[in-house]
Amino acid sequence: MDSKSSNQNNSEFYKVYDKTGKYLYNIDINKEKSLTNQYLHGVTCFVVNNNNEVLMEVRANTELTPGKIDLVSGHVNGNEIGIHAMLRELEEEVGITHVLGNDIKRVSDLSKPLGFESKGKIRNFHIDFYCLQTKKHHFTIQPEEVESLKWVPMEEAFNMIKNGQTKFPKQCGYVSYEKIFQNVREFCRSRDLQENYIDK
Repeated sequence: MDSKSSNQNNSEFYKVYDKTGKYLYNIDINKEKSLTNQYLHGVTCFVVNNNNEVLMEVRANTELTPGKIDLVSGHVNGNEIGIHAMLRELEEEVGITHVLGNDIKRVSDLSKPLGFESKGKIRNFHIDFYCLQTKKHHFTIQPEEVESLKWVPMEEAFNMIKNGQTKFPKQCGYVSYEKIFQNVREFCRSRDLQENYIDK
């Protein structure tokens, strides 16, 4: 029985896509490293506080992008949809729970294809970007995934991403984050940060 049929009813698989986002097949999560020109589905989140700072991680010694600076990020597992994967990753990696619908927003219009360098190999993903506003100050990190956390001023965080100082590929002709950054700015401006934060 192949992985497409045997793993249909559990979350121990990833859906595999081509560069355009067309679904191809499922693979066991342990076979991710065997992929070459195929793409997985991932999620990442700008967690923003009332000082317009972005929560950034230093990744632990994981299989994917160890030691690099990251946002709260992860794979979309099994038959999850993007927002459910993002909420799961927020809880697992930093202990943010009970997120309300208008506290989080998808800030990329389409699943963005990106290649991440990890241990000398490129891992390809279609990434959904989200923004979440929180007044939470104390986080419970997942030590298997996260080594440490720090708050970084929003514009500095944007510059780190586009200049290749994080796990994200450097901004160039075919990779542009500007629309995503603008959507984050607009989302934060559109809300009264002092009154609408979650603190759970």
